[in-house]
Amino acid sequence: MSAKAARTALDSRSVPTFLTYLVYALSLFFFLFPVLWVISMSLRQPGEVLSYPVQFVPRDVTVEPYVSVLTRSDMPIWIFNSLKIAVFEVVGIVLVAVPAAYAFSRFDFRGKKPALFGVLLFQMISPVVIVIPMYNMMARLDLLDTHLGLILLYVGLQVPFSVWLLKSYFDTIPDGLDEAARVDGCSRLQTLRYVLLPSMLPGIAVVAIFNFVFSWAEFVMAFTILGESDLYTVSIGLFSFQGQYSTDWRVIAAASVVAMIPILVMFVALQRYFVKGLIEGAVKG
Repeated sequence: MSAKAARTALDSRSVPTFLTYLVYALSLFFFLFPVLWVISMSLRQPGEVLSYPVQFVPRDVTVEPYVSVLTRSDMPIWIFNSLKIAVFEVVGIVLVAVPAAYAFSRFDFRGKKPALFGVLLFQMISPVVIVIPMYNMMARLDLLDTHLGLILLYVGLQVPFSVWLLKSYFDTIPDGLDEAARVDGCSRLQTLRYVLLPSMLPGIAVVAIFNFVFSWAEFVMAFTILGESDLYTVSIGLFSFQGQYSTDWRVIAAASVVAMIPILVMFVALQRYFVKGLIEGAVKG
């Protein structure tokens, strides 16, 4: 190959590569800029919030908003409440969705297709549409102003999505593993626990992270069910920082940064399983 042909081939490959990295850079900027802006606002002095021209990097850095959030509010209690609700929600969803997805994937029974269609249909319903019926049901069960009521609602809302996602992972596991386990004397439950679940860990990690983030950020149901300040989740707590006549946006920004930390810690801890689960699900699917 001549030098001119090699240069032409190199140029033909460099243009798509440059455009790909340009899209990556724009996407990264699109997602990171709001986060960096919130961090910048949380470190500003009171007079710099609405000052002009806008300074992205604060001239005088202060941590007073963080001190106010952590010592003069119920933010630590709200974080604990959100962690408790999210953990129990994820555990409940996994306990319900894994056997259900296993049954839909491995068993043939009457009404299987209508049941799958019903699960898919329920998954498409927005929580805003059913918030009033859910409120009435929680009132009749005497579960208003309780974390248990909110956990049960979250489990009911997220099980359809989790079942569909886990079913797709079960479908990628060969049926021969089940048959081999049954030949060795394993029951259905033992086959699920000892043979299939180890292969399902990436998919379960994806379900756990998605549902944890949903519970952490969900506002409508939590605001409807919980009415006492000591029961608030992080999302309601952030909303309560807004005053009727004035709002300290530095405090709201600091509270938002504090609320991001548990999510980031969880994602970093499970990143290996999360990325593996997404890649395996995409390739096998």
